[in-house]
Amino acid sequence: MPYVLVAAAILWPNIVRLSRAFREVGFEVGAIALPQHPIHRSSAPNRTFEYRPRAAIDSLREAIAERRPDIIVPCDDRIVSHLCSLRALGDDDIATLIETSLGRGGASGVLAKRGTLREIGRLPDVDTPRTDNVAGVSDLQDWVSKFGLPAVLKLDGSWGGNDIVLVRHEAEIRRAFWQMRLRQSVFRSLKHYVTKQDVEALSRLRSAISVQSFVPGKQANATVACRRGKVLANVAVEVVQLAGPFGAASVVHAVDGEAMVATASSICRHYMLSGLYGFDFIIDERSGATRLIEVNPRATQIGHLNLGPGRDLAAALFEAVSGRPAAWRTRVQSKDISLFPGEWRRDRQSSYLTSTFHDVPRDDPDLALYYGFDLSSDPVTAGPTAPSSQGVALKEAVFRGKRLHDGS
Repeated sequence: MPYVLVAAAILWPNIVRLSRAFREVGFEVGAIALPQHPIHRSSAPNRTFEYRPRAAIDSLREAIAERRPDIIVPCDDRIVSHLCSLRALGDDDIATLIETSLGRGGASGVLAKRGTLREIGRLPDVDTPRTDNVAGVSDLQDWVSKFGLPAVLKLDGSWGGNDIVLVRHEAEIRRAFWQMRLRQSVFRSLKHYVTKQDVEALSRLRSAISVQSFVPGKQANATVACRRGKVLANVAVEVVQLAGPFGAASVVHAVDGEAMVATASSICRHYMLSGLYGFDFIIDERSGATRLIEVNPRATQIGHLNLGPGRDLAAALFEAVSGRPAAWRTRVQSKDISLFPGEWRRDRQSSYLTSTFHDVPRDDPDLALYYGFDLSSDPVTAGPTAPSSQGVALKEAVFRGKRLHDGS
């Protein structure tokens, strides 16, 4: 039985959802996550390992040594960074495993840098807005004089729509840049360490600032499973509702996404990618073009969904790794999906929760309770309820109030 190690450094629920998907299709599943992560209480993985932020690379190395996986699937950007660092330490067997898991470009770390988007934009079937790194206010002013406004400032190493600033007018340039520079500061990192017990926050000091031409239009996403540069399956969606102004999608509509898949295929082929990769797009309201704005070199929140043949990422990876057909698992029939816990947390009275398929983890009540969603009244059709006392007690007792950024 092939063995997959799913890894997370942040308290996002996607590691639990992916672990269950991988196990259902036939993998033996190991998961490494923070001690307070609900994955350790879940039946989704066969085994779990503790991720220690103060010894992140050692944690990963130990999990690999305990039961050598056939493939490693990172669930957040921190894990990607640690895997790239681990690959560079000189252990040939581990380096080969990481390259097999992420592919050449993924293992090099180049796709984790937003400034790489300019290079990516030269590939066939890839259309990107102008994107560059900027080191100071004068760089940003020069860039604006050449390429105009509005523009978006982004910080490498951020996620979930955080650390993004929209600049609409020239008078905002200086303030916007220093706002981003402040987010790199030691004082903000120390605040994250004190308030969120985030001992890895200091790594943000090395993050680059990039500027990207703003593209008005509808947001869309595609996540693909790939192996040695070939796309095996995809899940493509258009965004119906965001959790915040620049936040993650909370309601999506599944689409064929031919242009998105063509872009993803071109990038996967060029960088010889393997594993799960997410691609963020804007469908330009002026031209209708599908424009790539970001590459996520990891699993995303839609990666566990099974939307049918060719759209089950877990099954595709199992078949590529094992050479055997994947086991059957339940398919999502609806094209309109409210993603848990994003839409639930955005608006607990949202009409989308009842008018779309609400992707609540009904097979994992502890995970639902961690976010205050009580399944006990009706595990099939129950809508959202107020946070139950049981759910609150679970969160306080099990996780002791320790939470990092959870993707909202």
